[in-house]
Amino acid sequence: MPSSGSPRAGGRPYLVTSVDHALRLLAAFQDHPSLAVRETAELLGVAPSTAHRLLTTMQASGFVVQDPTTRRYGAGPALVAVALATLQRIDVGRVARPHLTALAAETRETVSLAVPEGATVRFIDSVEGPDVVRVRSRTGLAVPAHTSAAGKALLAGLGRDELFRLYPTARLQRRTPRSIGSRALLLKELEDVRKLGYATSLEEGMPGLASVAAGIRDLRGRLIAALAVVVPAERLDASRTERLALAARGRAKRIEAELGSALDAPRRAEGT
Repeated sequence: MPSSGSPRAGGRPYLVTSVDHALRLLAAFQDHPSLAVRETAELLGVAPSTAHRLLTTMQASGFVVQDPTTRRYGAGPALVAVALATLQRIDVGRVARPHLTALAAETRETVSLAVPEGATVRFIDSVEGPDVVRVRSRTGLAVPAHTSAAGKALLAGLGRDELFRLYPTARLQRRTPRSIGSRALLLKELEDVRKLGYATSLEEGMPGLASVAAGIRDLRGRLIAALAVVVPAERLDASRTERLALAARGRAKRIEAELGSALDAPRRAEGT
């Protein structure tokens, strides 16, 4: 018997019907500001009772909301949040690109942009420094957040409960002898990151590499990305760490300002 992901004879994969209906309904809100139960049933080709159960289930999760007067359903806060997060990820890369280039030229080191992915961070863009001896582009690389400056800059924006969900055990995976090996030590270092406004990593993710990173916040004050200067460890002492941190924080603030303007422009145009 074929699995739920196996192709049918005609080439169309088997689908989980309820999930297919939910995804089609979410997509329908691109063309329909609101939908009644009967309209939803006709759109999906199901009975009104099935459409009603689907809508109430999605309402409980915040993906749709119901107008108490018209009884029609529209996109809910959870769906809007997903869309906004996607837009922010796209925009932060676009806005940050020239600042990565400028910071790489200023510091003569490789500069990367990272975004959170649970207990890891992924580098979505990178500009190599001009020196012959330099760190190669990090674009596409995903690393444990607690082993990188970019990751620690992002983890510093989370509360204790969120951190415990990401790190449910007291011991942490170590990639090098210098990696943070316990949750208690990570929590202590994150307190320092919050006070300083930047994070560092000295050969914690890979021997021979060091980095300094500053977080980038959205309009709501949430950390959504980090700007990291990645250098050969032999070139990073205390004095240079402070200079790189100052440069990274300055560029991060400029990215925040431009990102805020870009995201706020549609609302200003609508007069909201």
